[in-house]
Amino acid sequence: MKIGITGTIASGKTTVSILFKRRGMPVFNCDNYSRMALHAGNPCFQALIEKFGDSLIGSDGDIDRTKLAELIFHNEENRKAVNAIIHPWVREGMLKFFDSHENDKLVFAEVPLLFEAGWLDDFDRICVVTCKKETAVRRMMEDRDYTEEEALARYDSQIDPVEQIRMADDVIWNDGSLTELDHEINLYTAKLRKEARNGSETERHIPE
Repeated sequence: MKIGITGTIASGKTTVSILFKRRGMPVFNCDNYSRMALHAGNPCFQALIEKFGDSLIGSDGDIDRTKLAELIFHNEENRKAVNAIIHPWVREGMLKFFDSHENDKLVFAEVPLLFEAGWLDDFDRICVVTCKKETAVRRMMEDRDYTEEEALARYDSQIDPVEQIRMADDVIWNDGSLTELDHEINLYTAKLRKEARNGSETERHIPE
C-alpha cells in the first residue's frame, strides 16, 4: 500500500515521516530529493540556469535555494516554470523508490505539494497532517525565524487546509505534544497494517 503524506505548512509532516521510519517503514522525502536537483551536474540544474540565468548560482557552485525561493514566491509564472522542471524528476525518483520496496506492505512518501502537483493517482491512500492556523504561524516564527507577516503570507499561499482535508483519506491533527503525535501514529499504523493484511484498500474516490 502506497501512502502519501502531505498537509498544512508547519504541521509536522516531516516529524510524522520520522515516526514512520522509526517503526521500520520506508519513507521517500520529496523535499530532500528535490534538493539534489539544485546541484551542478543534475539535469534540472542546467534547465533552471537556462531558464533563469547564472544569478541563481551560489558561492558553492550549486543553485542557491534562498534565491530560488525569492524568485518563485511572489511570481506564479516563475513558480510554475520551476515546478515543471523539478516535479517530473522528483516523481520519477519517487516511483523508483516504490518499485524498490514492492515487497513491503506499507510504503510512504512525504510530498508537501502533492495536491498542487496532481499526484493523487500515485497513491492508495493520502494522509493529510494538519493543525490550527495559529499553531502553524507560531511554529514558523519559532522554528524558522519568520516574522508574523512572513508566516501568515506562507500559510495563506497554500491550498486551503479545509480543501486538503476534503481530498484526503486520513487526517492527523498535530496541535499537541510529540508524545500525543506518537500515539496518533501508533493508532494510524495499526489501522494501515490491518487494511494491508486484509487487502481491504479500495480505489480512491475524491468527493465532488
